[in-house]
Amino acid sequence: MKKNQYFLKNVVKYICITFLLLLALFTTKRKTMNLLLEITSTPVLESLLFLLLVGHDAMKINWSNGLVKDYFNQFNELKEKSEAVEFVNIVLQDNFNEGVKNDKSLTHLHYRLEKLKKQLLKTYFTSLKREKEFLDQYEYVGDFNSVISKLFLQMKRLQLVIQPDVQIATSVHAKSKITYMTARGFWINDSGERERAFVKSLGRLDEFKEGKKDPIIEKIGIEKIREASLQTYNSKYPD
Repeated sequence: MKKNQYFLKNVVKYICITFLLLLALFTTKRKTMNLLLEITSTPVLESLLFLLLVGHDAMKINWSNGLVKDYFNQFNELKEKSEAVEFVNIVLQDNFNEGVKNDKSLTHLHYRLEKLKKQLLKTYFTSLKREKEFLDQYEYVGDFNSVISKLFLQMKRLQLVIQPDVQIATSVHAKSKITYMTARGFWINDSGERERAFVKSLGRLDEFKEGKKDPIIEKIGIEKIREASLQTYNSKYPD
C-alpha cells in the first residue's frame, strides 16, 4: 500500500508540474511559479492523493468474503470509507503461515476466531438509527467505542494464541553449568502493547540431536507457548 501511495504521489506531482509548465505558456512566470510551489507542497499532494485513493481503497475489500459480503450497503453509507477499508482489511487478514493454516489440530481455534470476527464486524456495521435497541445499551459514544476496541483486542490476542510470537533462548545453570533451552512468548496487554509474558523450559540442550539448530526445539516451544497463552485467553474470555 505504501509503495502504491508513493507511486501515485509522484504521478500526481508530475501531472501537476506538467500542467503548470504548459500553463506558463499562457500566463506570467511569477504567477505560475507561485502556483507551482503551492500545489506541489506536501499537504496539497496528500489531499490530491486522498481523492485518487478513495475509489481505489474501496475496491480493496474482498466483498466475496463471507464475513463481509452482507455489509456492502452499510459500507457505502459510511462517511469515512478509507478508515473502514483499513479496519475491515485488518480484521480479514490474519497473516498466518501455511503451517498454521493447514494444522487440523487448530481447527477449533480458527472456528473461535471466525466467530469473533463475525461479532466484531456485525457490531462495527450496526446502524444506530435503525437498531435503536442496540444503542439503548450505551449512554456515551465512548462506551460504544470501547465495545469495538475490546473486541478488536480480543481478536488480536486470539490470533497470537493461534500463531504465537516465540523466541528461543539458552540459559546456563549457575552450578551445574548445564545449558537449557527455553521458549519465551509474548502477549498483548490491556494497553494494546506486546510484552513478554511466558517463559517455558524445553529441556537440556544436549537432549537435542542437532543442538540449537534442531527444528524440534522451535516446534516444542511454539506448542508450549500456545498452551500457556490459550490458558490466559480462556481465563480472560471464557466461552
